[in-house]
Amino acid sequence: MDYNSVLASMSMFGASVEEIYLHTLGIPAECINENVIVSPGWLPERLFGTSEMNQVVQSSPLFGYQVWNIERGEIAISYIKTGFGAPMVLDALLLLGLAKCKKILFVSSVGALSSEMKIGDIVIPEYSASGDGAGRYLSDHLFQDHFGEKQYPDKDLFEVLINETKRICDINHVKWHIGKTFCTDTIVAQYSHLESIMKMGYNSIDMESAVAFQAAKMMKIPIAALLNVSDNSVVGKSLMSGRDEQQVKEYRKFVRNEIVPQIILKTL
Repeated sequence: MDYNSVLASMSMFGASVEEIYLHTLGIPAECINENVIVSPGWLPERLFGTSEMNQVVQSSPLFGYQVWNIERGEIAISYIKTGFGAPMVLDALLLLGLAKCKKILFVSSVGALSSEMKIGDIVIPEYSASGDGAGRYLSDHLFQDHFGEKQYPDKDLFEVLINETKRICDINHVKWHIGKTFCTDTIVAQYSHLESIMKMGYNSIDMESAVAFQAAKMMKIPIAALLNVSDNSVVGKSLMSGRDEQQVKEYRKFVRNEIVPQIILKTL
């Protein structure tokens, strides 16, 4: 399936692109900047000063998306908080092909599946596996099983992100890792499958990066993902328990609030 066929199908069934844009994102396409950050759960004040942010959508009609336009010096960024799960991210991204968007960074938390990763470390996925169901809707054959297929970021943007991450992390003594990421549709039910996922060679797990890569490739918009480790079930620090140490909290906050913004601005 190509992007034009997605747009054509909207019109075929009586939905204008303009109406879908307004009801889904809550603003016209021309309000989106060339640089876009998409995050399932992070609010932009974790990364930018409040004086730099202008919230243009508080809660979009259909999905409750939140959108900010941010200016840092000469860089203008649109920031979209989608909510969690591949379907939420997919519908937001599919609209960016109608805007002037030229570059996307997917920014989020990630679960570690390796004892070498600690909470707060940075992960840059070299690929993400489609363990979600939303990506099937980007196929010509809806009932053909694409479960587990690897999706890749844009090669050039990935290289820029890697280089800037290495440089900034080395200066600040922050650990970073190349991610081999599996994308799941569930948090609670994933635990019974983590051992199998790790045996397949995956070192991290999230819910949305695979479909983000897949949609951006369809639209021919460069994308890469910058992730921050929130938990590590391998060493007993899951999302549910074991993450209360003050030192862990301080390290993650430092990386997320100080290091990640530097990497974003240098990459964009």
